[in-house]
Amino acid sequence: MRTPRVSLRKIGFFVTTAEMGSISAASHVLNVSPAALSEALADLEKDIEVDVFIRHKARGVTLTASGRRLLTEARRLLRHAEEFQALAGGPGDCVSGELTVGCFPSLLPFVIPNVLVSLRSRHPDLKLGLVEDSQDDLERAMLDGEIDMSVMYDLGIGPKIKRQQLFVCKPYVLLSPRHRLAAMNGPLDLALLVDDPLIQIDVQPGLPPHLFYCQGLTPRVAYRTTNYELVRALVARDFGYAILAHCFANNQTYEGLPLVLRPIANQVPPLSVVLAWPSELHLQGRTKGFVDFCIELFKDRPQS
Repeated sequence: MRTPRVSLRKIGFFVTTAEMGSISAASHVLNVSPAALSEALADLEKDIEVDVFIRHKARGVTLTASGRRLLTEARRLLRHAEEFQALAGGPGDCVSGELTVGCFPSLLPFVIPNVLVSLRSRHPDLKLGLVEDSQDDLERAMLDGEIDMSVMYDLGIGPKIKRQQLFVCKPYVLLSPRHRLAAMNGPLDLALLVDDPLIQIDVQPGLPPHLFYCQGLTPRVAYRTTNYELVRALVARDFGYAILAHCFANNQTYEGLPLVLRPIANQVPPLSVVLAWPSELHLQGRTKGFVDFCIELFKDRPQS
């Protein structure tokens, strides 16, 4: 087997410079001089016989087409090197370092604060970076090595992603107290709502369409927004109803307007919240520690 000419140190320099967008910014993060970093990057390009950056005077650097293709593999190499080092440390090695975790937007306020608080006491040496995005983009970012793991709904996840269930949500209907169905006792059939205006969270995968389609129904969407609280505000102002997955401790909007929650009568599939990661990622060290931590943290969480 031929010994590679390229060092992991130079690959790390390449990834950091690509992410920072300039040699000066990357040198500050890496704690090396701009001249030393520039020389290391030039050596890397010489070693692989490919130009990875276009250098702009006083305007930083941009990736070449080849550089963009190599960046994904460079991230994978660094991740595998970290896994190798963690494996060498053995099972007693502490959970430390940096981990970048993505999260579906509507899950953020219900999951991440609890994770951060508990992580601070359980694994204080593990630093968590957060990325908020749609499920499709989170999956792409995991496969491209841009993020390590994601907290997401178990809907439409591709075969290259492994997942661990954290907890299950029970969707409900959100109404204004003045809605014609608000005074009804008991669960509501979705067929009673299909002709009413729906206020929809406009992120993919869409929960309300998924639930309606399972019943052979098509909802009438009146407004779309990516803002969870705006959905609740529009419902309280009688612009329509909503279907949400997480309950608030206080059933009022920011304006102090009341809201009514009703369970769904239809047999709807369980909505699992999962921790997901690329199938090719071997859980070792900090990644395994974080998965185990999340399983323990959410094991006694009641169904939402």
